[in-house]
Formats: sequence, structure tokens, C-alpha cells
Amino acid sequence: MTVINTYNENSLHHTLKNIYALEFNGKTEQKSGRFVCDIITQDNEIIEIQTSNISALKRKIEYFLNKNTKIRIVHPLIEEKIIKTFSQDDILLSKRKSPSKQTVYTALRSLTGIYSFLGNKNLSIEFLNVKITEIRRQTEQNVQNKTKSRRHLKNYLVTDKILETINSKQIFCTKEDWKNLLPLSLPEFFTPPELQKSLLEKNWPKNFSKTNIKSCVKYYTLLIWLLKKMQLIKKTDKKKGKSWIYKIN
Repeated sequence: MTVINTYNENSLHHTLKNIYALEFNGKTEQKSGRFVCDIITQDNEIIEIQTSNISALKRKIEYFLNKNTKIRIVHPLIEEKIIKTFSQDDILLSKRKSPSKQTVYTALRSLTGIYSFLGNKNLSIEFLNVKITEIRRQTEQNVQNKTKSRRHLKNYLVTDKILETINSKQIFCTKEDWKNLLPLSLPEFFTPPELQKSLLEKNWPKNFSKTNIKSCVKYYTLLIWLLKKMQLIKKTDKKKGKSWIYKIN
């Protein structure tokens, strides 16, 4: 476990950028072509810290892959979150632990726009399992957030996300890495319900509740879509009951 004590940054993105710049002896906020990159290493590898939708980097990824340049996308997955809510006068109103946990499976939707690049030898996606503290500021009325993504207005705004620890990491580079998202117990020929069942029964971390597991497994159809687009599985012309049968390539 890497404990982040020596960084006084107040931003998850900024802290990770500094950590990776130090680790790979790189320079931050560097211009290359028509893009400004988070980090360019001494070996001219591009490192991008992306705390939200990975597919938002599609044009940048495509640009550097076309130039045969290595690019590493670092994406934090929040597996533990402490929520601190403050009043407008900066008084701590509450502190609690969020029950939600993110995994690679919950991040699949953010990969749909770049599926054609996954498995490229010059692209790696580095998922960091992290613990953070989320800072919320209470508002007088229910409000929309900055990205306007709330379906329902709430009486607070998230003002910061602070990195506490990096617990582990998973690196995806080859197509085989992505294929490993399929459970080992899954047979060569399978149906979507069988994939769902295998995912539910796989060895999840002990601190995952049944709700956490179901929140990950619900993306099983998206996993099928992604791996099919990557030509790692294919849909056969046969059915088992009402479900199509897929084959692992």
C-alpha cells in the first residue's frame, strides 16, 4: 500500500499527475503537436490522468497512436470513499464512509468510445484502486452539479476529491489482458445469463457486499459488447433457450 503523505495537493487529478511525473521522471503540462499532455516522460511516453470518462480522450489517443507514440491512461477507481460535508461557513457537518465501490467492470462504459484502440501495443490503461476523501459543501437550495449530470438536484456540491492511498493497480495493454475480464469458470461457449452467473460467483474481494458485487455484474452485457467489438468473442448462429450462444476466440 502506498500512503500519500508527502503531497499537499487538494486535487485527485493534480496529485496523481505529480506522483507519475516523479515516478517516470517526466515533465507536466507539455505541448506535443496540437495537444497539451499531462506528462511527457524522458522516453517520450505520454501519460494522461483521467478521473472521469476515458473516451473523452479519444482524439488525443488516436493522434498519438497514429504517430506510433506510447500513451498511458491512468484512471483511478474509488474502492473506498470518505465523505465530509461542510457548511457554507466551513463547519464540518458530517463524516461518513460511502458503501459504493468502483471496479474495472463499472468503468466499462467509459471505454466504449475507444474500443478500437484497446489492445494496441502502444496504449495501456492503468486502473488504480484508491481511497479518497470527498469534500462536499452544503448549499441553501437543491442544485445541479458543474457537469450538469445530476438527474435529481441535491443540496450540496462536491468541491474536492483528495487522494489518501493507492491500494493497488491493474494494467491493461494486450487483448489477452481484456479477455481476462471473463471469469475462468466460463466455458468456451456461453450465453449472457451464464456469463452473469459466472461473474456473480467469481472470487470478489472479501470487503465487497452483495450490493457491491451486483453493481459490478450488472455491466455484463456491456462486457459482451466490448469484447465482441474487440473480436475477442463472437456471436454464433445458435441459441440456448432464448439466449444467443457466444464463443471465446
